[in-house]
Amino acid sequence: MPPRSLTIDEGLLQRMARDAAVYSLTRPAAIIMWVALAGALTLSILNLSPPLPAGAEPPFGAGWMPLLIIGLAVFAVVMSVSSARQAVRTAMPVETVVWAQLEDDVLRLGSGRRQSEIAYGTFQSMRVGRDAVLLKVRGTSAATAIPRALLSDADIATLRSRIS
Repeated sequence: MPPRSLTIDEGLLQRMARDAAVYSLTRPAAIIMWVALAGALTLSILNLSPPLPAGAEPPFGAGWMPLLIIGLAVFAVVMSVSSARQAVRTAMPVETVVWAQLEDDVLRLGSGRRQSEIAYGTFQSMRVGRDAVLLKVRGTSAATAIPRALLSDADIATLRSRIS
């Protein structure tokens, strides 16, 4: 297959970053974080409602705990989006021409004057978003993002079969 190419614009970069952020916020470790935050929020809300003896005051800061926990959740989302945007922007700056080519043994990627040949065995799994295809690198938490527009549905199927 000959390589397909496109020029990265700000809109595509933001949409790819959104797909990458959704990916990072739905990883198993992130799911554990969300469950822990939901449990802490539930307990902090329940802690606000127990009956107190006359004249007793609720524990110090108890009223602030739900807001603090919600703030932590918002902070996690903002940091994930910011980190994803920075990672995508570093790999594929705006106005850079990027391309991808599936070969028999390797995936060839290019961004500007840089190019990489990556063996399919390097990848553990693949997730296809609306605007980005995310390839998780085996044995790490890193992922490679490719603009979805560079790959046809047949390319996605081929890539999926070569990774698994």
